[in-house]
Amino acid sequence: MGKNARDSEQKKPEIKLRGVRVHNLKNVDVDIPRGCLIAICGVSGSGKTSLAIDTLYAEGQRRYIESFSAYTRQFLERLDKPDYDRIDGLPPALAVTRGNAPRGNRTTVGTASETLDYLRLLFAKLAEPICFQCQRPVLRYSAQSVSKLIETLPQALRLMIGFEVSWVGVADRAEVLAELQAAGFVRIMVAGQIFNLGQDARLQVADAVPVDGSVWVIVDRLRGGEQSDRMTESIEAAFERGAGEMALLLDSQSPEMDDRKFELLGRAPGATGLDGWLPIRFSQNLRCSNCGINYPDPQPRLFSFNSPLGACPTCEGFGDTVELDMKLVVPDTSKSLREGAIAPWSTPAYSHHVDELLDMAGELELPLDVPFKKLSKKHVRLVIEGEPSKGFAGLNGFFAALERKKYKMHIRVYLSRWRSYRRCEQCGGSRLNQLALAFQVAGKNFAELCEMEIERLAEFLEAVPVNSSQEIIAHDPYEHVQARLGYLLEVGLGYLSLNRTLRTLSGGEAQRTSLSAALGSSLVNMLYVLDEPSVGLHPHDVAQLSGAIERLTKRGNTVVMIEHEEMLLKAADWIVEVGPAAGDKGGEIVFSGTLQQLQKSRTLTGEYLFGSRQLPFPAFRRTPSKGVLRLTGCRGNNLKNIDVDFPLGVLCLVTGVSGSGKSSLVQDTLYGALANRLSTQMVETLPFESIEGCGLLDECILVDQSPISRSPRSNPVTYVKAFDEIRKVFAETIDARTRNMSASHFSFNNELGYCQNCKGDGVLQIDMQFLADVTMTCSDCGGDRYRREILNVRYRDRNIAEVLQLSVSEARQFFRGSAKVQQKLKVLSDVGLDYLRLGQAATTLSSGEGQRLKMAAYLASASRRRTLFLLDEPTSGLHTNDIVQLLDCFDALLEAGHSLIVVEHNLHLMAVADHIIDIGPGPAGSGGRVVASGTPEEIAQCKESITGAHLGEFLRTRRQE
Repeated sequence: MGKNARDSEQKKPEIKLRGVRVHNLKNVDVDIPRGCLIAICGVSGSGKTSLAIDTLYAEGQRRYIESFSAYTRQFLERLDKPDYDRIDGLPPALAVTRGNAPRGNRTTVGTASETLDYLRLLFAKLAEPICFQCQRPVLRYSAQSVSKLIETLPQALRLMIGFEVSWVGVADRAEVLAELQAAGFVRIMVAGQIFNLGQDARLQVADAVPVDGSVWVIVDRLRGGEQSDRMTESIEAAFERGAGEMALLLDSQSPEMDDRKFELLGRAPGATGLDGWLPIRFSQNLRCSNCGINYPDPQPRLFSFNSPLGACPTCEGFGDTVELDMKLVVPDTSKSLREGAIAPWSTPAYSHHVDELLDMAGELELPLDVPFKKLSKKHVRLVIEGEPSKGFAGLNGFFAALERKKYKMHIRVYLSRWRSYRRCEQCGGSRLNQLALAFQVAGKNFAELCEMEIERLAEFLEAVPVNSSQEIIAHDPYEHVQARLGYLLEVGLGYLSLNRTLRTLSGGEAQRTSLSAALGSSLVNMLYVLDEPSVGLHPHDVAQLSGAIERLTKRGNTVVMIEHEEMLLKAADWIVEVGPAAGDKGGEIVFSGTLQQLQKSRTLTGEYLFGSRQLPFPAFRRTPSKGVLRLTGCRGNNLKNIDVDFPLGVLCLVTGVSGSGKSSLVQDTLYGALANRLSTQMVETLPFESIEGCGLLDECILVDQSPISRSPRSNPVTYVKAFDEIRKVFAETIDARTRNMSASHFSFNNELGYCQNCKGDGVLQIDMQFLADVTMTCSDCGGDRYRREILNVRYRDRNIAEVLQLSVSEARQFFRGSAKVQQKLKVLSDVGLDYLRLGQAATTLSSGEGQRLKMAAYLASASRRRTLFLLDEPTSGLHTNDIVQLLDCFDALLEAGHSLIVVEHNLHLMAVADHIIDIGPGPAGSGGRVVASGTPEEIAQCKESITGAHLGEFLRTRRQE
């Protein structure tokens, strides 16, 4: 590199951080180059999120929002000011994380990625209405188009040009007729009879014309095939006087009116009119000439389920309706009515309804001692609908009475217990009303486009035929739609549809949806902070994601990503490693430099990245020691009626590209099938034929990526029940016994112990009206959560609040004499969470930490039941070094006689698995099959398997190293 190149590199602008002390960061200094891709890596809990999200993003956002007015700031989310000495060169920041995606029922992939906004605009430009009643095209007519239609009619066909007028009452009729005569119109037609306003006697006309009604006003008489300026002027006059509506009155008895002419005019063959005259209506608006249904002009709001103009009136744009669910009302159909089959009436508050039913059963001829499932349809309908004539309201009457009281919270909660979501019958789940669904582009309505896979939708739009005028007006929205779809494809979401709600996506899918919106924003000179964008992504799709992220940097943005994926780390321009370990042993900048410099370093990430350190390969593969679980006929979502054998007693992985059907198989089918067999709870499951081998298990536990708690009062020690034992230790101290304190006094959730000012929160929320709310540390307890007399009780010179600030590893040393506390805390260490603080809020844990905490809670219970654990990508957020501890946890569960089925993409975990079931070969419609099943080596030999190709290359590389 020459001197000039080095000088220009040195002059490149940087983000300079000095003295950062956020969370466990230890007064760190680091310089990060701007305008490039920076990867922040390190073991779990080392401080990566503290540096990227809680420092860079929080400060960048805070500075940007501070530039707004006080009125504007009240509507914006604000983060606390990070603890640092100085930060220079920081641009405005945006964060794309798994936790910031909205999860409402109205939020879909299309709305979150902003694709629907442009698709609605494009659809409004190109769509043409097809009448939902007669399935004929709905046309908008002008004087010229009606004239051309008349020219095509036979010359022998008599016709008249007219418009319709109406009135109410005698006085109104007289005024309308006088006004028509004054305007020069001389003929009207009433019930097929023509009257001349100027010649016929006024009394004769009055007798023929109804008091309330309408008549046809004749503007002109002519024959088919005519071409004249007078005809066009007459049509224009009819449109003007008819408020945009006019008609051709045809002689329907003419032999010229064959079926072909009826079809040409948009009417059913053989249609009849008024005494031989058939009115064919034309409108300057969108109106079906056959059915008379008016359609609104196409506009973007018409195709939005968030707009009253387009939303289905029944479900109000949700696609689902809340209805009474008899499976919830009668959970046990083997019970009779006398035995309490109707669950809502089994509570003490409503038991009198059962007594009423028992008293009236004889009069209603309702059997009381027959199992509910054996009742006839007549009897079930009687229970539901009641018999009002005999004073029995039934279930419908019971819930209708409760509806009138649902302004009370407990009534609303009670009602929700017996209802479930059903697809709206009116719109079929499309969310749009009939008028909106009538508009089509190339035979597809708007809802059908949104139901298509994104990859197929992009291909469909590219093939839509357009004329020259449409191409001009739709060019810009078309380019925007294709660009947005392209971004979704780049981040690996081509298998999703635009109408898929965000709450049904995994955390990684939701995050990449938000990333696609960032790609389409066209912002420059911004700081984008990405929180593990590769989570949930198959190695096959990572290359596309890498290209999408690099696109952000090419615009002049700075992209900082927290990442563990090797391919993305190698694509980064600059790497910052935080460590060297987790918790208090981390929080330092171990490395900051380029990939080439990282290769020469001795850091943990560098050693794993370049192969000098590896996960140990197993000496042998376990064989199914507990039998096989067989699931047949799985056909939910994209599953192709497959049969799958799951070996028990081994580490079994379910792999496949994103969207291939792994979650549909494991979470949505297998878990529900087992839970419904092994427990009394009813879990909805996708359709399947049968399940065999349930007798080999006692319990099935799903450990997914859902948050363990949404309350900051929940923490690791409360989750694994260790806090109960810790409080007992404090209650047994001399000070506590002297003051007659029990274990309840040492709980910040109990009024006996918590601070009366903050109620155990440790902070106070102050409403600043037009400014953002301010969170302040409680002045009474100083953030310790407890009353002073509780904090005066000490064990080994620490009070309960100080103990909650200890890390798990420190607490194990501190409670070395308490076997029960040690037993509970050891499981946290076993799953690699010994760096967490005992009182750390559960809301601050990552999804990977949450999964390991769930496993720790089960290990702490010391259950001896034969259990099958279903895990959803437990390596999310884990450094390769952390996977070693995760494998130790897996080994402990397997040695205890349990079984593991893990949905996973991580190649390191695939390499050490005992058995792999690969689903695919592609996503969505091209997936849903068992491509291969066997050991990792056998999967690697399968040529059809995409996973096998990546796994084979990984195994060859690692063995060479």
